Amino acid sequence: MNFAEIPAEVDGFGSGEVGLVGPEVLRELLRSADDDGYLSIVLGPPGPGQRGELALVISEAIDSALEQRGACPPGIGAAADLGSSLSDQLYRARLVELRGLALAVPMLEGIANLAGALDAEDSAVLRWWMAATRERPVRLYIDACNRYAGVYDRPTPLQDLLQRRPSQSPAPELAPEVSASVDAMELSAQPPSVAPREKLEGLDAGDIWADESSSYALAADREAAPAPTVAPDGGRRGDATSRAGFESDLAGVLAPAAASAEATAVTIELQVEIEVLAAANDAPAETSDDETAHCPDVEPQAATFAHTPLFPNADTEWRTWMHELEAARGPKPLGVVERMFVSSYVPLCDAFARGIAGAEAKKTLEAWSQSFEQSYKEAFDALRVRGKRPTMVLDVPELSLRMGRLHGARSVQLVLVDGLRFDLGLRVEQRLRTLLGQSAALTERLLLWSALPATTAVQLELIGRGAEALREFTGHAESEVPVARGRMATTLRRIKAGHRELLKLDVVESRVTEPEVGTETSRLDDLADDTAHALGSYMKRLPARTLVMIFGDHGFVLERLGENGSTTRARHGGASPEEVLVPAYAWLVGGVH
Repeated sequence: MNFAEIPAEVDGFGSGEVGLVGPEVLRELLRSADDDGYLSIVLGPPGPGQRGELALVISEAIDSALEQRGACPPGIGAAADLGSSLSDQLYRARLVELRGLALAVPMLEGIANLAGALDAEDSAVLRWWMAATRERPVRLYIDACNRYAGVYDRPTPLQDLLQRRPSQSPAPELAPEVSASVDAMELSAQPPSVAPREKLEGLDAGDIWADESSSYALAADREAAPAPTVAPDGGRRGDATSRAGFESDLAGVLAPAAASAEATAVTIELQVEIEVLAAANDAPAETSDDETAHCPDVEPQAATFAHTPLFPNADTEWRTWMHELEAARGPKPLGVVERMFVSSYVPLCDAFARGIAGAEAKKTLEAWSQSFEQSYKEAFDALRVRGKRPTMVLDVPELSLRMGRLHGARSVQLVLVDGLRFDLGLRVEQRLRTLLGQSAALTERLLLWSALPATTAVQLELIGRGAEALREFTGHAESEVPVARGRMATTLRRIKAGHRELLKLDVVESRVTEPEVGTETSRLDDLADDTAHALGSYMKRLPARTLVMIFGDHGFVLERLGENGSTTRARHGGASPEEVLVPAYAWLVGGVH
């Protein structure tokens, strides 16, 4: 648990501290505060009727606790302001031989608005108490359930807003931590309607926004595809109706449909066979832009990448990540599960794999992973039947077309990296930034859920058939998806999923499924290097204003050989977080300033 310890002491009393704690940790801290001579005050959860009165709720709780300990009544003028009130309470506490106050703040959901934010008055009170721990013998312990509650910052003077110019605003820094930011994760959203190209022949040219490299187009109906709403916290939110059912409880399960129609297999056709690609490899003839996806990528100057931890502050933060996962008990909404995976589970896994986190982190990771796996298996049938679900891999075509239109792209290209799990995607993103420089801009980051079983054939079949096929999908895909090996694994190949056409890169899948001894971090770093070189070489040849959607279909779990961290072949198809949650990145290449 990460506390902000205050070194200064006031009037000979101990220093204060503030932190987010779970229920078990809170009991230990309050017991320790009692031993240190502090008065423990546990607030009751405030309700909607007390919104805007957090200061009064806290003051009354402290006065009641002092009265039970035999302290004298409040002095004259004690309620003039927060500072005077706390000074009077600390004075009365000293008279009964108490050294300070230990205040436990419960869940504040009852006084939050529909967006989960406290109002301006309660936010100011909470900020004041946190600052008071720096000067007074006050220990403030806030329930960890409030971690994602919205709290308003101090107001900005009007003259500062008037004098501020756009050019003076600092540009956001793109550090590795940004990749793991929960603000980059997008929840479920209704994608725009997509019609086959042949059905749009009757429309005027100005009414069609088409992907020139694919066989599908998007009708320019702005009412059918509204711009995404920006939430107060800066993150993108999807359609509330599409999230409500699944967000209510990840572990809740509704009865599946009484009967499901037999899924019709969608044949996934390889447009160019591996042998043809190998033969074209030796041909010296020049290739056109349309054929670049079939040609092996040649790097004129190979870039080298530093294999550093994904999270530089892991040595000081891994205990905080571990306690956050330990405090997660019981059913959680979808948004909370995604945030915990991105901000706690993935960083702790990387820290443990690199030997930064202690051995106690292994038990926490295994417990959270097993709980996720069991919950998703139980919830998948329910979300499949009800249609209330998170953003999934099968939604990528519709999402990419919507993003392309929003960012003014001339064409959209889908690139499927077979086996691109989330932490590997973070590595690839870092390397692509180095390779592409200012020739491309990362416009969107997404967190996608794979349908079960988490295999390439299943995801491609659902991509080809669309979201409606999920309801009657039996989980069995009859078509096998060939995987290129050797040098051809770093070549992007065109495949078809139904009427949709996309590119597929097999470098990850071909290598993790083969026995290869090495630590997990070293293997992932090497895979990220090869993947980034293959993608970067292809993206540099694309025409201006092309939106490239790079996404994974499923992840994998590397089998460990022993306690020394060595791993061998990978397995996939299960419901673990590494196998189910995959990234997607939308890059706008060419003509980007």
